[in-house]
Formats: sequence, C-alpha cells, structure tokens
Amino acid sequence: MKKSRVFFLTNLVLVVLFLMSVASVAAEDGKIKIGVSIADQANVFYIDILDGMKSALKEGDELIVMDAAFDPAKQISDIEDMIQQDVDVMLIDPVDSKGIQASLEACIPIITYNSPVDDTESVVSNVASDNFMAGQLIGEALAEALDYKGEVVMLTYNVAKVCLDRAEGFIDAISKYPDIKIVDSQEIQPGVDTALPVMENMLQAHPRLSGVFALNDPSAIGCAAAVESAGLLDSIKIVGVDGSSEGKIAISEGKMLASAAQHPIEIGSLSIETAYKVLSGEEVEADVKVPVELVNIDNWDK
Repeated sequence: MKKSRVFFLTNLVLVVLFLMSVASVAAEDGKIKIGVSIADQANVFYIDILDGMKSALKEGDELIVMDAAFDPAKQISDIEDMIQQDVDVMLIDPVDSKGIQASLEACIPIITYNSPVDDTESVVSNVASDNFMAGQLIGEALAEALDYKGEVVMLTYNVAKVCLDRAEGFIDAISKYPDIKIVDSQEIQPGVDTALPVMENMLQAHPRLSGVFALNDPSAIGCAAAVESAGLLDSIKIVGVDGSSEGKIAISEGKMLASAAQHPIEIGSLSIETAYKVLSGEEVEADVKVPVELVNIDNWDK
C-alpha cells in the first residue's frame, strides 16, 4: 500500500512538472522575437525607422536589433547571429542588395525594408519608399533650377538597390533635357565625411559644374560643405534624398536645393505590421511602397 502511494505521488509530481514545463514553453512561444538588421544606426533616418518599428511592436514581444554600420560582411554575420537567437521573423535593410543573397536562405520568413534585394524570391515582402519616384522628383527640381541646361555630377551607392533606384529615377527625369549633361558619376560610401573629399575632387575636375545629385541627405550635406568651402554655393545646386531634419536645415540655409522626403517612421511601423501578418498566416503584398514628396525652400519647415 505504501509503495502504491509513493508510486502515485511520484507520478503526480512528474505530471505536475510536465504540465509546468509545457506551460513554460507555451508562455515562451507566445513571445515573438523579431530580428532587425539596420544598415547604419549612425544615420538619423534609420533611427526614425527603428522608432516606427518600436511603436508597432506588441507588448511582450521583442526586437533583436543589429547595426551593420554599412559593412556587408558584418551584416551577414549579424543575420547568422539572429538565426542562432531563434528569431521568428527577420527584417533586413540590405547594405549590398546582391551580396546578401546567400544569407537569405534561412528557414524563417524574411522581410526587407527600405531597400529590396536583387532576387526577391527569397523574401516575403519589401516595405520601402518609392525611390525611383524620389529620384525623379529631385531630378525635375534640379533641372528647373538650372533652367534646363548645365553640367551635373552624381554621387551614388548603387550596390544598394534603394540607391540605384534613386539614381535611375534622377537620370530618367533629366534625360528629357538634352542640354543637361552628366559629366561624372562616382560610387561612394554614404555619409558626410565620405562625400566631402569626393566632391572636392569633382570641383577641381569640372570647373563649369552647376548641379549635384547625392544619394542621400548626409552625402548631400558633405557635398555642400565642399561647395561652400570653394565659395560656389550660389552657382552649384545640390539635391539629396531623405527629407531629414538636417537636410531641411541645409535647404533653409541655401546649402541644398531640395530633397525627396521619405517617411521612415511609417516604413518602420509598416514593416512590423507586415511581419505580424506573415506570422499569422495572412497574405501580404510583395512590394509595399510608401509615397515620397519634394522638400524645398517653400515647404522645408512643414
């Protein structure tokens, strides 16, 4: 009888422990982990995207955030790290739209944001600004400011499709005006400090320069610093993309002509909302485009 009671109690304890472990697993499974690879957290634009993501995150869920710092190798390593951390879904802003491809073969849903990858078969959805339209907007603005003639240079970062789309949109816009000539185009690492020396060299090489396309606002601001130092702000017009607070200030000070404003907070929140839809089995759009708008001296403070 005693053995029977001991056996019963032992089994009861085992059952209770089993149920507790199941409950623990269930509780743990209820928490969704979303991996986020950011291209460059030093840029305020990406901070705004992250803020948008945080605003849409449900209580109890977790963001695992990795900063690639515009380093393709680090981004690949970060993706591997997040896979090891068992994230449920991954949001990636690819630094290199082609070079990242092999890292996207993970057995988890992947959503790209801000910039697509070359082979979209590996991702569920892409959430980004209409970057071709952004390039067109600033191309038209620059063409008008130049009275549809002059020499123009481009600072690009075409390994990221987001930047390639901007460049192609810009070329599409100004190609309608045969008296505007693109006399130079150089790939740079995006940023103020990297754009400045490149712009200095371009000023030396092209003394009749009248317009500059920069892939984003930080790069445009770097260009503006070089142009201002050369005393040429009145004769050279600079355009960028982002519509950042720094870009708007540069426009208000006459250092930039215009920028195509993105909505990074909306990009971030839509990315998280898309992730939740994917995890719940809902169908999502393959390409979610967020509209852009021109910012110039007339509306920089709005």
